[in-house]
Amino acid sequence: MTQALLSQGTPAAVEGRLFDVLHAACQSEWTKLRTVRSTTWALVVTVVSTVGLGVLLTALVVGHWGQQSVYVRNGFDPLLYSYAGLNVAQLCIGVLGVLVMTSEYATGVIKLTFGATPQRRVLLGAKVLTFSAVIAIVSLVSCVTAFFICQALLVAKHAGLSITDPGVLRAVLGGPVRMVLIGVIAIGVGAIVRHTAGAVAILFTVLLIVPGLVQLLPAPWNNDITRYLPSSAGAAMSAVVRFPNLLAPSAGFFVLLAYAAATIGAAMVLLVRRDA
Repeated sequence: MTQALLSQGTPAAVEGRLFDVLHAACQSEWTKLRTVRSTTWALVVTVVSTVGLGVLLTALVVGHWGQQSVYVRNGFDPLLYSYAGLNVAQLCIGVLGVLVMTSEYATGVIKLTFGATPQRRVLLGAKVLTFSAVIAIVSLVSCVTAFFICQALLVAKHAGLSITDPGVLRAVLGGPVRMVLIGVIAIGVGAIVRHTAGAVAILFTVLLIVPGLVQLLPAPWNNDITRYLPSSAGAAMSAVVRFPNLLAPSAGFFVLLAYAAATIGAAMVLLVRRDA
């Protein structure tokens, strides 16, 4: 019925109806997202890990600052430890992103969802938009909080940064953007695999295991490959100091964006071609 309505009328009318379908799907996805406990717990762990681990590691650095060599101090990135918690937070967001898709397959609710929104590409877009909006807000609050607390600790050692320093605002905003793109990748993987355990295993392998295995390769292959892994591309977006195994911030963004686009593109194709 909905498909028939969308196929009738002028392009502008069809576009308007399509927007209505997207809006209704986003409202439905928001209801699902905020009414399950896994969302609350995952977001709480995201905030705690981002702020807590960042503050803890920064405090340890401050405590041992006098023992650091001049070389280490000169190459010190004040955001490296401040945003160390993002490595854990991205896993929490990744698992939650996977569940956005796979939980409906596990319970069979996906058939009702497809019945309510037969336009599967629109449905996937609604899931991505709704989830990304939530992650963007939570990650932004977490990253900004971690930044100001950690830099306040580093000020005593004259190693802190101001939000107005060159490249700092870009790095602070890079953290939330990184988390959003990781979440999008997770939704795509969930839609492709359709099983929670398998999708989570793939996500953890890509984000945790593969980077460690690549480091076992001889130089310069290890650094050359590491630069283009999702975790390293994300880390480059929230770094102030350029490290040998990281791309430039803008390049890191486009690499991670390419991963997200490729994953969602594959998910859209499979959603249309496969049965529920």
